[in-house]
Amino acid sequence: MGSGLSSKIFDKIRKDIINGVYPVGSKLPTERELAVKHMASRFAVREAIAMLSQNGFTETHPQSGTFIKDFYNEGSLDALVQSLCVRRVIDRQTLNSLLKFRFVTETDAAKEAASRITTEDINYLTANLKKKEENLTNFTVLTECDYDFHFRIITASANVISKLTFQSFKPIYSFFAAFFYSIPGSPKASLELNLKLLVALKRKDSQASYEAMADILKHAERKVYESIDEKENLIILNHDGTNSPMV
Repeated sequence: MGSGLSSKIFDKIRKDIINGVYPVGSKLPTERELAVKHMASRFAVREAIAMLSQNGFTETHPQSGTFIKDFYNEGSLDALVQSLCVRRVIDRQTLNSLLKFRFVTETDAAKEAASRITTEDINYLTANLKKKEENLTNFTVLTECDYDFHFRIITASANVISKLTFQSFKPIYSFFAAFFYSIPGSPKASLELNLKLLVALKRKDSQASYEAMADILKHAERKVYESIDEKENLIILNHDGTNSPMV
């Protein structure tokens, strides 16, 4: 990570890239031009450009300059997360991919966790669901409980790659969890499905845990799609967890 000034410049340019001020394939202004624009030294700008490259937003060609990469389609998961955090917009294809990722990763995690679950894990999950039950009208608490519940199961499965990927996925996860819990009836239904999974985990029943997690994810997917019109190509995620279409 660069200096404080470099980080601020990085953040401003990154937002401009994500918002299309600098389109994919276009050339970034020169260091001198950016230094003037941001009232900074060329060294600070150079550090910011290096950070943009490290985050998958640009690539520099010697003697040619720095160009904007197709970060959304060719970048990392982190670049996708950063894009969503800035624009709060996601296309249907990406939404489909994310939901499929969750299904494959979390059903497998639940199955593995059942054979590895500890008393400490069970106590944690039990307390989590009690807190969830006590806050069925608080979307912020529900979203936090939801992520913590699923992350604990991922952790109990002992799959390090799934755990790291799930952590990177948290901002996107939180956006959609908030949206899901804003749908009438979702908090109570989700709690009931979570409790069924907890029972299966307590019994260390791998197949039942797999099926219970599958039910949780299928229910969430169905409710999300029921709340999104088929004609909507882009979904805007608002700060309150609700959504608006961009056709």
